[in-house]
Amino acid sequence: MTLFSARSTILSTVLMSVAIVTIGPGHAEINAKIQPTIQTNYNQINAAFVRRDIKGATALFAPDYVSINPKGEKQNLAEFREHYNNLFTRFNIKLTSNKATIKNIDVNTNGLDVAIEQKTEGTVAGFNKIVIDQTSRDSWLKTPQGWRLKESKILTSKTTFNGQKFEG
Repeated sequence: MTLFSARSTILSTVLMSVAIVTIGPGHAEINAKIQPTIQTNYNQINAAFVRRDIKGATALFAPDYVSINPKGEKQNLAEFREHYNNLFTRFNIKLTSNKATIKNIDVNTNGLDVAIEQKTEGTVAGFNKIVIDQTSRDSWLKTPQGWRLKESKILTSKTTFNGQKFEG
């Protein structure tokens, strides 16, 4: 190794270290700015679900939105709306609370990947208590109209019906 290549290697290492230190806080700063906006979006979506307002709940969804359940089965936006409309009308599901907690945001070239925990509580047929705990990985895209939810991939889902684990 020549003196020049040794200096070059040391300089490269120092510059890379400086770049990493510089990028790190920037990423945290971006998350700090974006997280309140995305949390507000989740709050709006969840409040609309509690009101049983499917159109309002999906107003922040991209037109090509896809929901993927833990088995890998997909629903497009129209199927997703129909599914929840059926739950609310045919099974008389009324939500009393619906809360998403952001666990992590990763910024990527296509937008955001957001890890969330979701807790939903409500009743079925007016008196049977249902509680759903889920984790998901959501993809958000920045559009001229603001952030839009492009995909929700449910990673885990646990449902209890009157306190008993429900498989269905």
